[in-house]
Amino acid sequence: MNQTRRNLLAGGLALAATSPTFARQAYPAIDAEAASFLATTRAPGLQVAMARNGTLGFVGAWGRADQTGAPLTHDHRFRIASLSKPITAAAVMRLIEAGRLTLDSTIFGPGSILGDRFGPTSGPLRALRVRHLLNHTAGGWTNDGRDPVFAHPELDQRQLIAKTLAEHPLEAAPGTRQSYSNFAYLILGRVIEQVTGETYEGWVRRDVLSRCGAAGMRVGDRARGVGEVEYRALTIFDDPTAVNVRRMDANGGWIASARELVGFVTAVDGTEGPGRILRPASARLMATGPFAGAAYGHGWQINQWDNWWHTGIIHGTAAFMCKTRSGYVMAALTNTGGPGSDVTLKLDQMMWRMAAAIPGWRP
Repeated sequence: MNQTRRNLLAGGLALAATSPTFARQAYPAIDAEAASFLATTRAPGLQVAMARNGTLGFVGAWGRADQTGAPLTHDHRFRIASLSKPITAAAVMRLIEAGRLTLDSTIFGPGSILGDRFGPTSGPLRALRVRHLLNHTAGGWTNDGRDPVFAHPELDQRQLIAKTLAEHPLEAAPGTRQSYSNFAYLILGRVIEQVTGETYEGWVRRDVLSRCGAAGMRVGDRARGVGEVEYRALTIFDDPTAVNVRRMDANGGWIASARELVGFVTAVDGTEGPGRILRPASARLMATGPFAGAAYGHGWQINQWDNWWHTGIIHGTAAFMCKTRSGYVMAALTNTGGPGSDVTLKLDQMMWRMAAAIPGWRP
């Protein structure tokens, strides 16, 4: 099994992003975890990164990047699916901090952000606010097999949104229930474009990702880009190249490396200091639910132990990233997976064991 690993002992994330050489040290227990994951999931490759208290501690890559057998490196990028949502949420928080919109800004109708850009609206849609899109309390478009994001592949992004607003009314008043929605985050991407006057991808790369050493991240496409891995579907009936990730930009379209994701999470964790891109109150809001017991905040999945994380899965890829209350940040990416599989759960469990295998680390 091909494998590369690097233990980054000096400097912070900026050094990790730019230095061509690193101190190296083997961690047999981490290698064993990686080997077990690849064997049980039959994934072509696995990439991980871990940081503690703002300093990158380990990056690793095992397996292959594509069917030619090219070794996977920690510079390869993967589709990250729904890990795109915290990125979109952080961009919205940046605009709120700048006074360019508020959590209570309305989305559709007179005096709203998008007005009638996607056609006339009425009823509950007029009550929809930024906060409802962020925390999945929009009142409809639920990811239960009816999510509009995966429907009508023949339509472009604008046509899909217009058709959905016209034909799929909200099922509940905004703010009254929490139901995970990809489509809600797709709309947030259009909010960012309307407020900034720039493309979603361009503004997020410039204002968010470039500030945390991840300016090389980009929205993917059906075809592989330069430095991007090849994806392995779990069944012969799934085709990763059929997934229109570019249309899913704000809810699931980004490609990234694990190291870039760790840099992003570290930069948005709310700690004061160089490289931080959000105020502590904004970061805390991202991890605060709309009501007691909520499983999702305003961009992060959350739990009672104050760990923040997100998972992502589409045909051919699975992704996981996490920030723990004790100051650890972890990310893992693999080029296999699909809806209904347990690959993200395996990534989650594996990363906790990997972190615990580093001497002195107790996540």
